[in-house]
Amino acid sequence: MLIKSALNSERLDLVEHDLREIGFHIIENVITAEEADEARETIMQLVEEDIANGLDHSYGNGKIRRVWAIVGKSPIFRKLIQHPTVVAVWKRMLGEDMIASTFTANIVGPGASAGGWHIDYPYWAMQTPYPSGSITGQTVWMLDNFTDENGATACIPESHKTLRRPELGEAEKCEMHVAVAPKGSILFTNGAIWHQCLPNTTDSARVGLLGMYNRSVIYPQEDMPRQLTDEELAGESDVLKQLLGRNIPFRDPDKGTNWYRTEIGFR
Repeated sequence: MLIKSALNSERLDLVEHDLREIGFHIIENVITAEEADEARETIMQLVEEDIANGLDHSYGNGKIRRVWAIVGKSPIFRKLIQHPTVVAVWKRMLGEDMIASTFTANIVGPGASAGGWHIDYPYWAMQTPYPSGSITGQTVWMLDNFTDENGATACIPESHKTLRRPELGEAEKCEMHVAVAPKGSILFTNGAIWHQCLPNTTDSARVGLLGMYNRSVIYPQEDMPRQLTDEELAGESDVLKQLLGRNIPFRDPDKGTNWYRTEIGFR
């Protein structure tokens, strides 16, 4: 996979502005269509494995599926979670020490209904009003063309500024923006924005990757440090080690030393 350079400062300024003011921003063609196809094929293989192993994580009448803990399941996901464009955006928004909260695949199958308006973790686990400022953000990798018909993500502009979840029926009265873009693109969203996947009225699945990134003080949604063994992680980049939470120190006040996560505990 060819990893393109990170964003220039002018484009990064625009992304930050849109995430803070509007709540989302799309960057098209971050990876090639061929690279998106490779990631999509890998995901569909993992779906088959999950089903065969009795681990089918489906909802929406079985028409929407998730594949969890994908970082350790293929090298392609280890590349995408630390893609320099993604890292540049979330370091700008969440600080140099930001971490990954979760990295999963999302498959919206044919005939799937709308996902329902919601906000992402950790906001749904918090009491309102939510803190102002950015504490988390979502990265949606489009592994198919996202269209109005196949279950693309829809967002309510500026809804993140309400610092609360939508009331029942409230979002339906608001103007929404549909993230329509070619495969290989990324939708970045403020974690507090109201959003949902639209119905998939086509005869093909719409596949994406969902990468949530947090400030380092926010507890991750998935157990990221254990997705790779110590041996598997040894040859990986410091960026990936940081994203998986392996470089976060835990203070031992009795011994006056710092401990760090490993695959089985602390060292």
